[in-house]
Amino acid sequence: MGARARPVLCLCVLALWGLCGVADKEPSDPAATVQSLLSAVSVLSETKDPKAEAEAVKRISGTFDVVGLSRACLQKTWDELSGEERKNFVSLFKEVLEKIAYPKSAKFFKDTEVEVEEIIRENGKAEVSTLVVHPEEGEVEVGYCLELLDGTWLIEDILLDGVSLRLDLRSQTQKILREESYEELKRRLREKLNE
Repeated sequence: MGARARPVLCLCVLALWGLCGVADKEPSDPAATVQSLLSAVSVLSETKDPKAEAEAVKRISGTFDVVGLSRACLQKTWDELSGEERKNFVSLFKEVLEKIAYPKSAKFFKDTEVEVEEIIRENGKAEVSTLVVHPEEGEVEVGYCLELLDGTWLIEDILLDGVSLRLDLRSQTQKILREESYEELKRRLREKLNE
């Protein structure tokens, strides 16, 4: 991934540590989920009103399958966790996303133009391809991979210039789990919150 795409990674360090919910959109339209995300990110980049910020953060979280992302990142460790510990991890993941990733993403997306280029749907999956034009970074292709879950389209991965955020996050997570431990992974996430 080129250096110009790295700031977009913030949107999806959404990837690095985010969570799920339901967005304001038609369940039959994956593009509406992406539009809801982009609209909320735009509000977050412009507003100074705490109430509007909180609503934008809620809408952004509502566009992601963070439980699925958490499961994909933890892999076999997820299977070993109790139901309560899974909830705890997802909650921590979401907090890092909402307090760190979303504000950084909003900062990057301020004054950008986003154009939806293509929508492909097949068997409960969809990809919405967009082109982001940033005043300093230039053009960045961002693809949103979605899955229809319980009648709602949720984002399960983001492709930044063709690089999967989900795979990148899984690789980073698995490295920590392999070389350290699950407890160390949680410690690092908490540390990010305290930076």
